[in-house]
Amino acid sequence: MDPYAPINGISLERYAELGAELDGITDPDEQKRKVGSLGVSAADWDAAVQGFTARMQDMSLMGQVATRYMQLYNQALAAKKGVASLSLEDWCAVSAAIQVFGYEGAMAHYKLSQGDWTTISAHWTTELTKDPMNLAMRRNQMQEQEAARLRSGGAPKPIQVNRTAGGAAPAGGGAAYDPNAAAASMMQAAQANQQQWMGYSAGVMNQPGVQAAMQVAGAMNVMGGGSGLIAGRQVLVQWSDGNRYPATIMQVASGQAQVVFPDGRNMWVENRYLTPA
Repeated sequence: MDPYAPINGISLERYAELGAELDGITDPDEQKRKVGSLGVSAADWDAAVQGFTARMQDMSLMGQVATRYMQLYNQALAAKKGVASLSLEDWCAVSAAIQVFGYEGAMAHYKLSQGDWTTISAHWTTELTKDPMNLAMRRNQMQEQEAARLRSGGAPKPIQVNRTAGGAAPAGGGAAYDPNAAAASMMQAAQANQQQWMGYSAGVMNQPGVQAAMQVAGAMNVMGGGSGLIAGRQVLVQWSDGNRYPATIMQVASGQAQVVFPDGRNMWVENRYLTPA
C-alpha cells in the first residue's frame, strides 16, 4: 500500500490544508462542522484522521509520512495566518509552563494555538541541532530554572509573540506530528532535523555507565514515593500493534513522558504505556 495514497478522496496535501484551517479548533464536533463547510463530510474526515494518524504512527514507515505532513501543514498554516515566533528565553518560559501546568494549560494561558506552538518549536529545535552542546545546555538550564520557579508558586512570565504576515515561509522545516487535534496534548512536534540531536542525546544517555546510574536513581525515586520513570531512563513503549519498542525518557511532566526512539523520533506518551527496561 502506498502510504501517501488519498483516504476517502482526501490527499495528504488536502489533509494538511484542512489541518491548518482547524488550527485553534479543538472540539471534534466543531471540527466536523468546519470541514463540512469546506466540502468534506464528517465520515470522510473521520476516516482521514484515523488513517493518516495510523500511518504517521506506523513504526515501519520511519516517520516519513509524518515528516511530509508537517512540511505541508507548516506551509498551509503560514499561508493562512503568518508565522509566529518567540525569543529563546520566551520559548523556554512556555516550555517550562508546559512542564509544570501541562500542554493545554500553558497554551491557554499564553493564548497560543497548536499551530503556533508547532511552528515556534520547529524553529528552535532546528537551532538546537546547529549548536547541541552550548545552545541546548543553555536551553535546558533556562527551562529547568523557570520550571522550578513556577513549582515554587511563581507566576508564568509574560512573553512577546511576533507574527509575520500570511504567506511567509515557516521556519524550522518539517516535523513529525500527530494532526488529531483531540490528541494534541499527548503529542509533541518532533522535526526531522531534531532527530539527529535527539538521537545523539539518547545515545549518550544509553551508555552502560549512565544507564546504571539512571537505574539507581530510579530505584531511589521509587523508595521516596515517586516513579521509576525519570529523565534519562531506558524504557519499553507499549505500542498499538501489541509490541514494545525501546526508547529513552527525555523529560517527564503531568503523567506523561517525552521519549526518543533510536532513530531520533520523539513523542509524548502516557506513563502507563512505559515500562523501565
